[in-house]
Amino acid sequence: MAGMIASHTTRVVLVEDHPVMRAGVRSVLGRTPDIEVVGEATTGERGVDLMRRLQPDVVILDIGLPDIDGIELLKVIAAKPGCARVIIYSCQCDGMSVGLAMESGASGYLTKSVGPHELVDAVRRVMQGQIPLSPEASTGLMSAMRSAAHPGTDSLTDREREVWRSLADGLSNAEIGRALFISEHTVKFHVHNLLQKLGLHSRAEAICAAHRRGMHS
Repeated sequence: MAGMIASHTTRVVLVEDHPVMRAGVRSVLGRTPDIEVVGEATTGERGVDLMRRLQPDVVILDIGLPDIDGIELLKVIAAKPGCARVIIYSCQCDGMSVGLAMESGASGYLTKSVGPHELVDAVRRVMQGQIPLSPEASTGLMSAMRSAAHPGTDSLTDREREVWRSLADGLSNAEIGRALFISEHTVKFHVHNLLQKLGLHSRAEAICAAHRRGMHS
């Protein structure tokens, strides 16, 4: 009809292996008139196939997939001409994960603690060229930026690297001390130093960062 403005429906592909989480996202977006979930995948390989066939506007991507690291999949998507905008949707919000995702081409980063409104708003915002970040992801990104502005892994001593690798292997401070023939107090000292140098806030973040670098045994 003349004078009517055609509305655009944002087409979304969801790549998420957790069935409950996937169903929740599908339900939220399915109630939104201007957003349509056109495909769902539980693996990275299936996700790539769906993206190739369906040409979505937005991909909501978990980075903890069973067959491929989500960051590697993000790089594959971002390298394609006319690629979909990718919103990372993850439990991880440490600086290393958020910073690496944004560097690899993510258009936004949400933690799985966000509510329905924030999820819908993020899809709409990426279509407007904005970069939605959940509060935790924003904090993680600031941490990554601070880490980049200060000495990082290059400043770690050999002993700190050994301790970091031992953390990634799941060892306690006492176990690290016995393995490296140092006191538990000295282990705590090295952990404190490496966290500061890497711009991290906890052992969990240090373990995640080590795994991303392939440092575990």
